[in-house]
Amino acid sequence: MNFRLLGATFGICAAALATPANAATELTFSLWVPWNHPMVKLVYVRWVEEVEKATNGSIKIRRLPKAVASPRAHLDAVRTGQADIGFAVHGYSPKRFVAYKFAEFPMLGNSAVSTSVALWRTHKKFFESKDLYRGVQLIGVNMHGPGHIFHRSKHILKPADMKGSKMRTGGPVPLYLIRAWGGVAIRQPAPKSYEILSTGVADGVTFPYESVESFRLINLVPYATEIDGGLYSSSHFLVMNKKKYDALPAKDKAILANYMGEGFARIAGEGWDARNKTGREAAVKAGTKIVVAPKALVDSVKSLTAKLETDYAAAVKPLGIDGAEVLKFFRAEVAKLEAK
Repeated sequence: MNFRLLGATFGICAAALATPANAATELTFSLWVPWNHPMVKLVYVRWVEEVEKATNGSIKIRRLPKAVASPRAHLDAVRTGQADIGFAVHGYSPKRFVAYKFAEFPMLGNSAVSTSVALWRTHKKFFESKDLYRGVQLIGVNMHGPGHIFHRSKHILKPADMKGSKMRTGGPVPLYLIRAWGGVAIRQPAPKSYEILSTGVADGVTFPYESVESFRLINLVPYATEIDGGLYSSSHFLVMNKKKYDALPAKDKAILANYMGEGFARIAGEGWDARNKTGREAAVKAGTKIVVAPKALVDSVKSLTAKLETDYAAAVKPLGIDGAEVLKFFRAEVAKLEAK
């Protein structure tokens, strides 16, 4: 018997058996915002680092240097395996995610933590059974906190003040409000905001404070009108390729569960709250004139929101969702969370 050959064969077999148990699962993460963006560091980089640390390195997440697809295409990019993890905005797929449209409504809350956690709880209660994330594993949802009105030459104190102002708007809710007040909505990507404001193409923007600072707009829009609870918000989601998630070892899934759902909502909400706070502080330091929206403007927002709510209820009824109950539940959860 060749004991040397037998020993070598045994060693190879033992190594082959040991490797899967010791090998880390590598997941790729595609992001369409730069990885060094302050907001990204506080939300997605933090999430990656906490997951890797909690799993003791058995899950490794490789941050891809370039996005594998456009922002709107990231859901499909993760579904088809171009990347294992990615995030997008519910409003980028308005038909598929019509159930989440209420998360863009005015005056939902002043804390991204409370609105993000409330959104997750609303998802669990009303949407989870609807299979809206077919082909991917939902990690979590979040909101970016209250958006406000920023203008380069005046405060918006009543609806008539908006007439004729050219405003860069994002989602459909601020677009609807600006047009209802006689403003001109300019549909340009957020990173174009500096260019269109500095050249006079736009007179103002609707943004959370984080974005005003991140896009270097503070000196271009020295007039801020704050709406209690926000003029609007935006909801986002983080997903993983379903096959990659299903293939994770049970112990890793158990650990990852702490960084999904409400755990992710809190991480994301804390990041947005921190950045909105520093953004507002930077605006104050730069001399931005900040006013709280007076009753005339607030009353108009409330009136227009009533129409949004009616339309929302009609849009989600075919899905078997009671829109009025969704809004009631969400607002009650935000109130409980912000009371703490």
